[in-house]
Parts: sequence; C-alpha cells; structure tokens
Amino acid sequence: MPAHTIAYNVTFRDFQILQGYMARRIFARNRQKYGPALLCVVFCAFFLVLAMLLNVNPYRAVAFGIRYPLSFYLLVIVCLVAAIVCLIPAIKLRLGSLRMQLSENGPLLGSTELTIEPDGLVIERRLVKSKYLWAAFQGIEIQTNAVILPIDNGIGIIIPGSAFSSDAERHDFAAVIAQRLEGNVSRERQHST
Repeated sequence: MPAHTIAYNVTFRDFQILQGYMARRIFARNRQKYGPALLCVVFCAFFLVLAMLLNVNPYRAVAFGIRYPLSFYLLVIVCLVAAIVCLIPAIKLRLGSLRMQLSENGPLLGSTELTIEPDGLVIERRLVKSKYLWAAFQGIEIQTNAVILPIDNGIGIIIPGSAFSSDAERHDFAAVIAQRLEGNVSRERQHST
C-alpha cells in the first residue's frame, strides 16, 4: 500500500471543537455525578442569597426567638457554613475530573521509555511513540522532584522523580536537557541572521 500523506492546518477553533467534544464525552460517561453536584451548587447559591437578605434586614433573625445581635450572627454563620457544605460534592467532582479524562490502560499512562536524540526527545509507551523536537520545548523546570518540560501554556512532558535514583541524577538529566535547549536556541539565532 503506498504511503498517503495529508497536510493540514490546525487552528485554535479546532482545539475548541476538540475540547467541547471531549467535555461532552466525559459528561455523558459520568452523567449521574453531575446532577447532584449541580443541585448542590443551586443550594449553595440559595444559602448565600439568604445570608445577603439577612444582612440587608438583620431584624428578620429575631423571628427565630433568639436576641437580635446573637440571632443575626448565628443565622449568617449557619447560612455560610451550609453554603460551603453544599459545595462539597461539586468540589469532589471537579477534583476527580482529571481521573475521568485518563484511564489506567490508555496510551498516556504506564511504562514509559525516554530517549534523548540529537534533534529532540522520543517518548515511547505501550500504545504510542512520540518525538518532540528541541524547538517544541519552552524550557525546563524541576518541581516536586519531577522534571517538567513545558511545550505550551497548559501542555508539557513530566519525568517523575521515581525515574531518577538520586537528586544528582535528576539534576544531571536537567542539565543535559537545558544544554540541548540552549544549543537549539543558538542554532535558531544563527539561521535567522
């Protein structure tokens, strides 16, 4: 079968379409979790409005049979605590959303092999092999014992701390990568002049 190559331009709008599609897909797979979370957000808003109404007219708190200043403060505190408690399911859902996006047997997790080549990095996993040229990286950082290579504002490559046997090995790796990145910047400057 002859090789078939297509060329195309990916725009920001294409990424918006992809993001919208993936969000709808995650919602469809986890629909039963979103209903209660949305209801809890509505209850949170209700308690916040109730606290504001009490603040506008604090004498309404006397209707509960407690003296004015104490009843007002107690009711406002109860409303604000209830608003916070109502947000717990939504917060749990938000914190769990990354787990909804990645699966253990998918192509992005699992055993990984990284190879440093003269023109970039090759990352090979069970289901996918990717090559990133040096020009793709915006720098290198070490955060929480992991080496992070940012590619764009929200995308990057992480080499976890468990990949290195010591801090010295991690820093040596980072130095080699930084040297390659600096060499790439120097070559780009020479080509542009």
